[in-house]
Amino acid sequence: MEWTQTYPGLPAMVPAARAFVRAMLDETPRLDDAALVASELVANSLRHTPSGLSGGTFTIAVAVRRDWTRIAVTDAGSGDWHHPAGRPGDDEEYGRGLLIVEVCADKVGHDVRADGQTMWAELTWR
Repeated sequence: MEWTQTYPGLPAMVPAARAFVRAMLDETPRLDDAALVASELVANSLRHTPSGLSGGTFTIAVAVRRDWTRIAVTDAGSGDWHHPAGRPGDDEEYGRGLLIVEVCADKVGHDVRADGQTMWAELTWR
């Protein structure tokens, strides 16, 4: 099964997207990890792509199969993304979002599309 929801590109929508993921994965053992992953992917989308500008939107998709989920955030980014090199300094305020996603998820990826990009994370459980 897969569910999708499109939101305005506003920081106030991060909790709404997190609540959507929680509702779709309510009975799964990785619920907290999934909610954190969703929050970080959405926040990055809003901070680093045109989706966070006036009139922008992002779409979050939650796919679920037996013992597996994929959380994907599609935005208006150019797809010109590179994995950050190294870790942020201890005094830096930003730069940990994708590190958090990588720690919480079993697999992380980035797909470029004609109309934007999708960052996704997969979580498994038994």
